[in-house]
Amino acid sequence: MADYNQMLVLDLIRRSAGISRGELVGRTGLTAQTMSNIFRRLGDEGMIRETGRVRGGSGSRRAVFEVVPSARYTVGLHIDPARLTVVMQDLAGAVVGDAVSPAPRTPDPASVLDLVETTIRSLLEDTSVPVELIAGIGVASPGPVDAAHGTVIDAPILPGWDVVELKKELELRFAIPVAVEKDNIAAVAGEVWKSSGEDENLAFIYLGSGVSAGLVLDGNIVRGAGINVGDIGHMSGDPNGPICQCGGRGCITATALPAVLVGEATGRGVLPVVDLGDAGAVENALTELCRLADEHSDSPAAEIIDRTARSFGRVCAQLANLLDLDTIVLGGPQWTALRPSFLRIIPSLVNRNYLGRTSHVVQVRGTSIGEHAGAVGAASLVMWETMFDPPKQLYIT
Repeated sequence: MADYNQMLVLDLIRRSAGISRGELVGRTGLTAQTMSNIFRRLGDEGMIRETGRVRGGSGSRRAVFEVVPSARYTVGLHIDPARLTVVMQDLAGAVVGDAVSPAPRTPDPASVLDLVETTIRSLLEDTSVPVELIAGIGVASPGPVDAAHGTVIDAPILPGWDVVELKKELELRFAIPVAVEKDNIAAVAGEVWKSSGEDENLAFIYLGSGVSAGLVLDGNIVRGAGINVGDIGHMSGDPNGPICQCGGRGCITATALPAVLVGEATGRGVLPVVDLGDAGAVENALTELCRLADEHSDSPAAEIIDRTARSFGRVCAQLANLLDLDTIVLGGPQWTALRPSFLRIIPSLVNRNYLGRTSHVVQVRGTSIGEHAGAVGAASLVMWETMFDPPKQLYIT
């Protein structure tokens, strides 16, 4: 219980701009003596520091505290068919270094793991962070993922990844604790890590080579009964779309994934022919397609991207109605390119179709953690697991 209380207090200090012992006693229900003991331990370990004094309600001045950012760090890794992204995050949640490498043309496990090791070691050298201050490495991977064992199992968009024991392999290479999570869950964890706790019912729409949703309901990250929660690829976004292989009509997988959009654009002569099996080439082509759409609102490119935004808007509205969400966040590797059209179309479409709109408006916004959402989320998750109150109940009010 003592360790749990310490993690809880440390997380509340991290989330604040400066907080006193008395405020923490009031928010946690711990006794003043217990709080003093926790503060002594955290101070001895160099985790927190006094930042000044403020005048309290009684007129007395009280000390306020913050975390020491350089006390600990975590590494976050995002594995995507197009790229590998690595970030270094400090105890306060700030990214202090990052590195992005194109994924191997054929992303087999051995080639990816070798590139991961090279990229992480290079980042450690560039940031000059001592290895002993690294609390852990977090990995965000396309699913399905067995998070309990740190294993990727038959990931559809990673050919050859039948059973890959990422946790075991990386711990052997680095001798640092490793946590592996599905990319959409890592992304939503990163989003709430940066938040102050207002959004307790949130969906993070993860836009990568594939698409999925990370969910927070009543302040809890949702993982589901199995290992593949948040697969929204077979939700229908286009009622007039083609029949999907699953038997449904207009599924996101069949109508709105990057390879599908680029394939349509090349077929219509909007873009030059692209190898649709090359995730990096598809990503670059999608960026060009979005640029053309932004510059020419009446062009075939704009027609393709705007139709895609409407498809995602319908799916987001379905999620909002099913789960009674207060917030929908859009992010992931493709977000920067898709952002102008998606933010122009999706918010109004969601709220027009949201059945609870008389009680509240669903906020639809872009991610607050930038384009490296998966990697930042992975770093946040492993920081939570090693240093803070684990992300089951995320908020205390």
